[in-house]
Amino acid sequence: MSKLIIKRTSEWNNLARKFGIYIDDKKIGTISHGETKEFEINPGEHKIKGKIDWCGSQTLEFNIADNEIKEMEIGGFKYSKIIMPLALIIMTLFFLIKFLLKIESNTFTLFAGIGFLFPLYYITIGKNHYLTIREN
Repeated sequence: MSKLIIKRTSEWNNLARKFGIYIDDKKIGTISHGETKEFEINPGEHKIKGKIDWCGSQTLEFNIADNEIKEMEIGGFKYSKIIMPLALIIMTLFFLIKFLLKIESNTFTLFAGIGFLFPLYYITIGKNHYLTIREN
């Protein structure tokens, strides 16, 4: 048997949710925040994909030889560690400026809209790009 080691990155926006791990369209398990798991799989060509709720990753094809150990990493989309907190900060500032300070600013409204629309892309149209999976 061959061994597949999967490490999940540490990120705050998916902290409480588990990612499903699928090999050849069959769920082989889940992985939690910052966790590393080992799975025994048959040698040969396989397809791996990660899923979380209705979102997921692209399918990655890989080949594993008998008694080989392969390591992979799964996590959120490429800039999720920066974009999601930044979008939250921008939207919070927007509401503070608009409603508490009563300042009208079209430019800041545009930034708040972008801060809302960017994450929205990854949970709608870009749902199969929400997670990334790659070989180490």
